[in-house]
Amino acid sequence: MHETGTTGDGAGWYQRIRRADAPVAVLIGVGDVLLCGVLLMLVIASGITFGAPDETQQAEIAATNRLAEGLYFGWLAGGLLLFGLFRLRRTVLTHLVCMVVPPAALLAHLAGAG
Repeated sequence: MHETGTTGDGAGWYQRIRRADAPVAVLIGVGDVLLCGVLLMLVIASGITFGAPDETQQAEIAATNRLAEGLYFGWLAGGLLLFGLFRLRRTVLTHLVCMVVPPAALLAHLAGAG
C-alpha cells in the first residue's frame, strides 16, 4: 500500500515539495524582507549611545555587527543551498532578490545622499 500520488521508491515527497514552489517563494520573500529589516534595526540600535562610546561600548557594537553579519550571510547561503538542493527555482530567485536588493538599495540611497 502506497500513499496516493506517490511511487514505491519514495519520490512522492520530493514531488510535493516541487509543486509547492510558488507558495513557498512568497513566504520566503516575506520572511527575508522582515529578517533584513530586523537585522538592520539591530545594527542601528547597537550604535546608539549617549555621548562618545567608550571601549566597552565599541566592543559591544562590533560584536553586534558581527552577529548581524553572520546571521545575514548564513541565512542567505543556507537558503540558497537548501532551495537549490530541492530545485525550487522560484524560491531561490525570490530568496536571492529579497536578500540582496533591499540592502543594495539602501546603500545606493545612502551613497547618493552623502
